[in-house]
Amino acid sequence: MKDARQEAVFVLDTMNAIRDYISTVQRPLIEELKEKNVIASDFFDPRLLSASYITRAIYNIQLAKKNINYDYKLVAMNPLNPDHQGNDFENEILQNFKEGKSKEFASIIEENNKKYFYVSLPISSSNPSCLQCHTNIYAPKEMVDRYHQIPKFDDKGGEILAMLSLKIPILSILKYHIEQFVVGGLAMLIVFIIFIVLIYKIYKRDLRLKEKNEILLVHQNRLATMGEMIGNISHQWKQPLAQIASILINIEFHSDRDKLTKNKLTDKIQEVNEQINFMASTIDDFKNFFSTKHIKNEFSADEVINQSKKLLSASLEQHGIHTHIDMQENFTCKGYSNEIEQVLINIINNAKEAFLIDNIKERLIKITAYTENNKSIIAIESNTNHIDDAIIDKIFDPYVTTKESSSGIGLYMSKMIIEKYNGTIEVKNLNNGVIFIIKF
Repeated sequence: MKDARQEAVFVLDTMNAIRDYISTVQRPLIEELKEKNVIASDFFDPRLLSASYITRAIYNIQLAKKNINYDYKLVAMNPLNPDHQGNDFENEILQNFKEGKSKEFASIIEENNKKYFYVSLPISSSNPSCLQCHTNIYAPKEMVDRYHQIPKFDDKGGEILAMLSLKIPILSILKYHIEQFVVGGLAMLIVFIIFIVLIYKIYKRDLRLKEKNEILLVHQNRLATMGEMIGNISHQWKQPLAQIASILINIEFHSDRDKLTKNKLTDKIQEVNEQINFMASTIDDFKNFFSTKHIKNEFSADEVINQSKKLLSASLEQHGIHTHIDMQENFTCKGYSNEIEQVLINIINNAKEAFLIDNIKERLIKITAYTENNKSIIAIESNTNHIDDAIIDKIFDPYVTTKESSSGIGLYMSKMIIEKYNGTIEVKNLNNGVIFIIKF
């Protein structure tokens, strides 16, 4: 009912605005044209001069187009048109408007066993242009010829002598709002479904982005590790290459002096083969570390720890880092051994860089394998300086690092790998260093 009242008042206000326009603009313009003899002085046409006729015509046009579902009526105190004569109910409302008892009327009424929502508004006070016509003295001849007797307004302007009203069937109001409710409900349901679909798509996209980001991080970490490993290969090949060069010089020396016997040549070839086999073995170790074509199998703590040490041996030796392995318990795990090796290499490389940055003279890394409370544990302890308390709790977050040359993803990837094995990895500051503890 509140919505219907607001809509009805809006329609009536619009009708009143049209009447005001006719009274204040259109009629004075017609009078001006009469004075200029553009049109006859007794000209009258309700299509131009009658506000009641024009507003009723607008209503009929809308009614014909089926744009409205209400009855529109003008009720006057002393109407020219009999259709504007009000009944007792309407005249009572109009009288209240005239006496200033109310400025608007809205109520539910019943006619012929049907209920209607009835709204009425008073017509703005009569305008001087209205008084020019509503009198036999000044009324245009065509108007007198049309209506014969012109009822005279009793006031000289400023009083309310008529009102506009709308009568809307209650059922049409309810039907309209039910339709709006159903349409609105369906629209909300569709919006809700679209919203859920969008949320799901965003969720799936975020999962894909997360997966891509993790793949990218893995790739970045492997590239960083590969750079380290290329340096390690270089270090590990230097000695056998130097040894092969020495053997070749020795062969050349004996050959120049005709002292190169068959037995000596065989011995030297054997020595060269040993060095080449060592170099080939080194390449195989690194190739297996970087290989992605692995199947899950069981591997021991001894295997991954010693292999990690072997891959880094040249670099550790070059920087004077001593590595001690304490195999208290050689437990086994099932998975990909090169992933665990990558974790150990990341931690050992971090320790190596910390030794170099802080210029620590005595450099020791201790790797211990043991079991405790049904947990398999690998601990990597080093006598490096403490990790800053401000970042130690974030050390496994991506891109968090204590070194300018580091990408900050090595420890993050290590945490991801260990958690894939349903394990945990943590770091603690000790009195004389730092310890990483891996639990499976």
